[in-house]
Amino acid sequence: MQNFSNLVKLVRAEFQLDLKKPAVLAAALLQMATMTLLAFLSQPNINAKVWSSLFWIILIFCTLQAISKNFLGVNRARWIYFNQLSPPQNILWSKMIYGWFTMTLLTLANLLLFAFFMGFPIQHPAAYFCNLTLVVAGIGSIFTLIGAIATKANQAGFLAPVLSLPVILPLILVGMQASNKTLNPVLVSSVWNDIALVGALDGLIIVLAVILFQPLWKD
Repeated sequence: MQNFSNLVKLVRAEFQLDLKKPAVLAAALLQMATMTLLAFLSQPNINAKVWSSLFWIILIFCTLQAISKNFLGVNRARWIYFNQLSPPQNILWSKMIYGWFTMTLLTLANLLLFAFFMGFPIQHPAAYFCNLTLVVAGIGSIFTLIGAIATKANQAGFLAPVLSLPVILPLILVGMQASNKTLNPVLVSSVWNDIALVGALDGLIIVLAVILFQPLWKD
């Protein structure tokens, strides 16, 4: 119970810190809106598969910096302070929960922008949103862990994009495959296999994050 209470306090602290640095989230939203508008102006009438591809590309590149900067303000002194304050698992979970929330917010904003400018071609919303939720959770987890590694190496701005993109590629490919299947008038049953695979990848990512973060945190 004390462990849970400690986690709640850490999550609350994450959101309070975020209110003090709104520029990171605002920059991601502005970049997202600009890229969506440019895509619309360059090609107003696009087919459903191009719509889906553009959505994922813009989402990934606009959220990368926002999420990976979770650990940007954590210098060596703060690492030591947090290490005495709370178990490493709680630190990781608080950062991941904050990352999931931020990813969800940015994803919804991106979806609304796309729906406003280029329509909403999804034929099966239930399967689409189920897949989207799992992919977003996986991306948020990866960006959080990679952000911690990059910050520890004192190269957060450079290493985060370089390390993140190859790691999220399998997750994105499966997620895009599932998304494309929800564009068809008749839902292909194999879409649920893809969604289950995304869920399994999420579980693997979280387990690896928990295992890798503890020695990283204590280093």
